[in-house]
Amino acid sequence: MAMGYLLGGMACILYFLGVGILGGIKKSPGVLKLVKMKLGKSMSDEKAAKICLIFGSIIGAVGVFLFILGALKG
Repeated sequence: MAMGYLLGGMACILYFLGVGILGGIKKSPGVLKLVKMKLGKSMSDEKAAKICLIFGSIIGAVGVFLFILGALKG
């Protein structure tokens, strides 16, 4: 049962690295293009980067929580 928490934590951390770091901090054009395509084409790059950073941080915190929960259950 603890393995599921750890795998979920790893998936959340990978999401954080992909969206939070690449989209929010490094402002990768590919990630920002995907965000703008999903949320609204008239959005600026800066606003899309902030959204990436916010959602990446939230999911990263969930990933750390799942790692801790998995370690306590295991």
